[in-house]
Amino acid sequence: MQRSARGLPTDTLLEPPVSPDVLPNIPGGQDNLLPVSALARPLRIEVPMWDYSNPSPDYPEKLFLYWGAQLVEEKTWFDTIPPQDLYADVPVALLAHGQVLVTYRVHGYNGSQVVSEPLTLTIDKIAPLLGGEDGALIVEEQVLDEGVTVSYLESHGDRLLATVPGYDSPAVGDMLTYYWDRAPFANEQVAELEVTDQNVGQPLVLEFPGDMIREREDGARYIHYRVRDRAGNVSARSQPVTLAVTATPVPRSLSPVLIAQAEGSGPQLTLALDDFDAPLLIEVPAEVMVYPGETITVVWGEPGSVGHYSTRTPYEGRDRHFEIPVQKVLAQSKRTLPVIYQVDGGDSALDSDPVRLEVRAMTQRLPQVNLVGADSTGFHLASAPAHVPIKLDTWRMIAEGQRVSIQVTGVLQSGNEAPAHDALVAHPVSATQARQGIGMDNAVTVPKTYLASLRLNERFTVSVQVSFDEGGNWVRFPSINLTLRA
Repeated sequence: MQRSARGLPTDTLLEPPVSPDVLPNIPGGQDNLLPVSALARPLRIEVPMWDYSNPSPDYPEKLFLYWGAQLVEEKTWFDTIPPQDLYADVPVALLAHGQVLVTYRVHGYNGSQVVSEPLTLTIDKIAPLLGGEDGALIVEEQVLDEGVTVSYLESHGDRLLATVPGYDSPAVGDMLTYYWDRAPFANEQVAELEVTDQNVGQPLVLEFPGDMIREREDGARYIHYRVRDRAGNVSARSQPVTLAVTATPVPRSLSPVLIAQAEGSGPQLTLALDDFDAPLLIEVPAEVMVYPGETITVVWGEPGSVGHYSTRTPYEGRDRHFEIPVQKVLAQSKRTLPVIYQVDGGDSALDSDPVRLEVRAMTQRLPQVNLVGADSTGFHLASAPAHVPIKLDTWRMIAEGQRVSIQVTGVLQSGNEAPAHDALVAHPVSATQARQGIGMDNAVTVPKTYLASLRLNERFTVSVQVSFDEGGNWVRFPSINLTLRA
């Protein structure tokens, strides 16, 4: 039977063979790398089907597969080639370390002979060889001498860094698995570090996080690692480095503040404003441990409240003493407030045990309001002006911005209670009034007509309240009760 002359083109290489076991290529890595797990059995090589195949009993087709220069497999077909037959198994004995070119040659039915493009395979059978002193990790001398301490972690970003000594032929895809053992040879893994095209050739640094160190507690600890290359060869374990670890923070006792002018014991104290003399100093106890670099902040009252105040500035150079401004003290009149301090190391702040401080309002040495024209017999309407001035002298610790309310009450001629007359309602004290008193310019008055509406020979009252917290709480000042005369 005559065969077609058309057959394999002899001027074009056939497609390269394929190894199903080869690892995917990665940037900077070894090309067509075979995993060591594929080297324990004959290695399958697959051949793509070529064009213009037409074997017959008279005109067979042949395939020759070469491992380097060595013929590995020869196959002959006398009929249509089943796709599943296009493979060869390379004996394990030939799977030596190094690179090899795999090719095949096809003898077509028309007598043409064509070779393939080569497939370059990489076989790596050599495990990484650790450097330095049996691969022992390199850590700071301070750590070797003093151990891994609380203060070391606080000053080193809450981590321990260890450098891997250079090992033989590091390659992209190498994986370093490292350990922090509580007992020798426990192999308690911390993490893995991969060698990439970005860090290959650079010093490799392993990070041991502070949280992990504390979780595995204090004592003698052993750090080591292994290197597994991308093919799967594993190095020997590095020589463990023994570290003394005392990284668990000692529970800190942040005992309550001391307030010399307050009375009481423990966390419940009382400050009587009648006995208060500025400055009010808050003291942080001397036995409280404060580490270098930490700051102390005293916090007076609830954040967001009118009387809230915080400071980090010691009073006149007196270490651990902090002043609370007088107006912030007064603003807490008739309240019980928390007083704490915070110790801040930068990453977080610790709150002290709180003091609950009751601030008792002033009741003594307060000025009594005065209705101009009143005497020991009372107040005489006949001689009163159309607007009767009301005056109030300054009081201890008066300040601009404090609020004053003055009210007049009495009994109507009918015997019913009279509507109150508000001479001042939550009036903010001005700078002048803080120096001179209230109503010294005769601007605060009660109308004579209001007084005339009251029953004669009955008592009426002029009362005063002062707020030190913008109207939240009011402190009663001494009132005046006068008999209304004709």
